[in-house]
Amino acid sequence: MTALVKESGASLNSVEYELTGGYDKSKTDDAVKLAFSDLTAQIGLPTGEKKTILDGISGSAHTGQVMAVMGPTGCGKTTFLSALGNRLDPSISMAGSSQISWGGQPWSAALKRCVGFIEQDDVTFPELTVRQALMFAARLRLAGSKEEREERVEQLISEMKLEKCSDVLIGGGLVHGISGGQRKRVCIATELISKPRFLLCDEPTSGLDSETALVIIGVLQGLTMDAGMCIVCSIHQPSSQVYSQFDSLCFLDDGRCVYFGKAGGTAIDYFEKLTNMKCPSQYNPPDWFMEQAVNNKLEGVKIQVPKTDDFHDGALDIQDKGFAVSFYEQTLVIFERSWVKTKVTKLNTPFYLQQISIGVIMGILFVGLGDDESDIFSRVSFAFNYLMGALYLPIMEVLFLFLQDSLTLRKDLLAKAHHPLPYYVAKILSVTPVLAILLVLMTVSTYTLGFYKFGSVQQFLAILAAQFVVGNVFASLGICIGAYVKNPEFLMSVTMIWLVWLFAFSGFFVPIDSIMPPLRWMVVINPASYGFALFFQIILKLGPDVPDFKCAEQSNYEVCDQAGSNGLITPDEVLEHYQLDSPIGTCFAVLISMYVLCFSAGYYFFQGKIGIWLK
Repeated sequence: MTALVKESGASLNSVEYELTGGYDKSKTDDAVKLAFSDLTAQIGLPTGEKKTILDGISGSAHTGQVMAVMGPTGCGKTTFLSALGNRLDPSISMAGSSQISWGGQPWSAALKRCVGFIEQDDVTFPELTVRQALMFAARLRLAGSKEEREERVEQLISEMKLEKCSDVLIGGGLVHGISGGQRKRVCIATELISKPRFLLCDEPTSGLDSETALVIIGVLQGLTMDAGMCIVCSIHQPSSQVYSQFDSLCFLDDGRCVYFGKAGGTAIDYFEKLTNMKCPSQYNPPDWFMEQAVNNKLEGVKIQVPKTDDFHDGALDIQDKGFAVSFYEQTLVIFERSWVKTKVTKLNTPFYLQQISIGVIMGILFVGLGDDESDIFSRVSFAFNYLMGALYLPIMEVLFLFLQDSLTLRKDLLAKAHHPLPYYVAKILSVTPVLAILLVLMTVSTYTLGFYKFGSVQQFLAILAAQFVVGNVFASLGICIGAYVKNPEFLMSVTMIWLVWLFAFSGFFVPIDSIMPPLRWMVVINPASYGFALFFQIILKLGPDVPDFKCAEQSNYEVCDQAGSNGLITPDEVLEHYQLDSPIGTCFAVLISMYVLCFSAGYYFFQGKIGIWLK
């Protein structure tokens, strides 16, 4: 027996009822019993006080039933599920007396792949089709052959009734795709890939019509028997048909458990005795329960479920065997997934037109370059234009790279689908072809317009190589910035400051000798200065038809005023004049070293960022 506790000031009937927990013991598999005792959680307020958001909740959920967690908004449903899934926000503290047993096991890393968690908001990949999303998840979360994974995916598509939309984009936001109910079933199927023993669903019917909600709960009900799972599902205000699908009910009000037992008529009888009121025959029972809570009819009520001797019993045998697949396969799968997403969102006609247009606009300024002294500065500007393209575009391309994937990445890491390092490597590799296409399109149109008189294949290929190296250096720097800045609101502001510094100390605006000596080290450590020098040297020195420049009547070059001058300025003399005479090989070596440094630093910052996301 369990007793109803009336706190001071409560004006309710004292009720005793038989604690059945809402389950049939003949169908119970203790190996997957989810037991919880005295779950108490508090959160700090700005005033320094603490607010209790879970107040001593106890009970258990078992195989063969779906347990519903109900209650008005703000009663603690999501916090309760997050506590069961070990996903509480770090600002919430659990009491030392709180205990949870997953099939007789305390929480460990090995349980990550045994506990599925369906979040209230759909967390998936809008750019993938249903089958692609499930197949990529299977390749990460399941060991075995390709045929076994494909069989598991097809099985889930059938069980979730997704056959008609299996090859349709999932969609979401600005991407048109499947319906909300189908998207929710994709999220459920993704969590079921690794065959978890426990499934926690945070309002899986939120935002869905009653018929779609009934389909979702029906699917969950089928899983309890067919897959031998233990399912706990929070739900706000289900229809009577949906409510009839639940086996047991945990009703919360202001963090307190006011009912824990069978759903259906048993719960109705309890609330009627508790409030000394009858549930009208035309009422939906959950609506009536909620009405009592909202009208403060349940204030001060708290059910105490005693902790049983078999609380820690269970035969769930789990071992932490690491990840399902190797580092190499994780990297390959995430690269392929990212590349499929990129083809949908990036590699389209507007993208190609944008890069070609930028190249034409930049190149048209330099049409008809000659070999007079006045044309030297045009070549300096040309080199700086190449630097701007290889600097600004790659940084902006990758700046939000990880932020865009923050929700799906958090979901995968919590499910132990992969390690952070393969994800980091794969995402950078998936961006590299995009950068290459971007820079090639821009370079071809720019170079064709500016160097049709003095250009050569050798010079063109060298500029392409320089664009690729410089572009990847600044892409890695952009990744560093994006990973380091924790607050997305400050990300663009910090990036703008970096861009100003990169351009200001690149050597284009002010020669290094004209900068104050205490600040010259900023040029030395600035990758833009090496990129600028590299482009300028390639433009001036590489190729069979590189010209010497004719001295102007009033020349800025000393060589033109010397006795015996032939009236020509050599490329080396131009480079010395602009203090950009570092050898091409040196520039390449320094830039590659900077790429390795930024790549490594970016991963260090990335680990710190995902630590915040996981919390």
